[in-house]
Amino acid sequence: MALSTFFSVLRDVTKLAASAADDLASQSTKMAAAADDIAVMASKAAIKTAGVAGDDLAVGAGQVAGISPNRELPALWRISKGSLFNKVWLAALLLAVDHYVPAVISGVLLLGALYLAYEGGEGLIEALSHHRQAAPAVGDDAAMSEDEKVQGAIRTDMVLSFELLVIALTAAGTAPIEQKVAVLVVVGLLMTVGVYGLIALIIRLDDMGLVLSRSDRPWKQRLGRKMVAAAPVILRALGPIGMVAMFAVAGGILTHAAHVHYPSWLLGVVGDVSLGAVMGLALAGIGHWIAKLRT
Repeated sequence: MALSTFFSVLRDVTKLAASAADDLASQSTKMAAAADDIAVMASKAAIKTAGVAGDDLAVGAGQVAGISPNRELPALWRISKGSLFNKVWLAALLLAVDHYVPAVISGVLLLGALYLAYEGGEGLIEALSHHRQAAPAVGDDAAMSEDEKVQGAIRTDMVLSFELLVIALTAAGTAPIEQKVAVLVVVGLLMTVGVYGLIALIIRLDDMGLVLSRSDRPWKQRLGRKMVAAAPVILRALGPIGMVAMFAVAGGILTHAAHVHYPSWLLGVVGDVSLGAVMGLALAGIGHWIAKLRT
């Protein structure tokens, strides 16, 4: 009797173990399928956000330009941390807004476009008027100047990050909320590391060139000298390129909202930059006029 009871219990335990194994296998299959879905959606989102990432690269590099060379990497590290924080709270906000009031997203994007246009307009007015402030000497003034640049870069990144996350969320479509979160996390991390990693390489191009120029191999020496010679030219070009990128992003958001379609890609770029520049100059001009009225 005891032996039959033992085998009965053993049979029940075996059935439970088999059932648990089936459940585990089923869950593993579902998790693998979900991981595949996330990978597909993240890759689609990465492709769609490549243009915004390129603009982010140009804008970010342009805003780092002008900081003291020995402070470029620390400043860039602060900006990259600010960018990552932007993406964290923007992703949470975006998921909530997308669930409850999705229509608000378009309005916020338009406000961001106007801000980018205004920032670009300020830069263009400064360039056209040949206004140059004296470089701060040392100490607190230099730190304040760096802080202002870092905070400005983080504010600008907020707009670009928002647009990037909106595109990524759109790529996720009607996926479950947990998959949308995963897509936003993957895209946000990849873009932050990729963009600011490339900026770090750009602003340290001359240092890498110097290392290569001291190599024993002739071809490395030639490459190093060319990199050292190209670095100042690239760094001088970062500011104007970043300004044009701001106009392009701002104009692109505005034309997309107005459902404007260009016959070719080149005309689209020219049209977006032109619209962004006109809007930016107008907003910056209004800002200067209001500032004069207050004084």
